[in-house]
Amino acid sequence: MLEWLRIFWLPSKPVKKLKELPQNAGVYYITALWIVLYVGKAKNLRSRWKPSHHRYQQFKLLHPFGRLHYKVLSINQLDSYEKSEILRLRPRWNGTARVTFWDLLRLFLVVWGRVIIYVLLLLLAIAALIYLLLQS
Repeated sequence: MLEWLRIFWLPSKPVKKLKELPQNAGVYYITALWIVLYVGKAKNLRSRWKPSHHRYQQFKLLHPFGRLHYKVLSINQLDSYEKSEILRLRPRWNGTARVTFWDLLRLFLVVWGRVIIYVLLLLLAIAALIYLLLQS
């Protein structure tokens, strides 16, 4: 049920460190705050993620929340593994030539909505802890 979480334990890089990607073949995942947005494959992960990549500018917009998670595979496994991951995860950006303004606006609202929820939960936990400490 929560198998999709294993993606977030894979090695990852933020947009500013894509030059540090390995030069191996692999499948990559564009994520932002626990949301998988895109799944792709590359015979060379580092050379695939240059500023000329068709998703690079969109990925740049996700900074500081966006990460590129990757799994190194053999070239023979790339096609089947990528297809199975797309079917399993159904990322929003796969199957679209371009991400529209409305897609980016929705993503912006989802990401910042999650940030606000996480901050509110953290503040609630701190308030509860202070309350418990003052009661003793």
